[in-house]
Amino acid sequence: MSSETFSILVWCLHDPQTDVTQFRVVSVSTGEDIHFKDAGFLLRVSIDTDTSAVRCMIRHIASGNEAHVQGGPTLRTFIKANLLKEG
Repeated sequence: MSSETFSILVWCLHDPQTDVTQFRVVSVSTGEDIHFKDAGFLLRVSIDTDTSAVRCMIRHIASGNEAHVQGGPTLRTFIKANLLKEG
């Protein structure tokens, strides 16, 4: 079985003076910045309360292309603890 891993670091930087959040993305293997196309995405996170399954859908706004990811309670905990700003 063959596999390929692509690892990136993502920094989210919020400037309270301008109320703008910037993202910096760096390749782990090279240390170089990765530049993305100008784009908008919809990220939808849903939780099945019966099974505790967490499903994430990401849609590229311009094309309508979608991808889906599924996780469990640890994904929900991770999102709340590390990505969402309280308040």
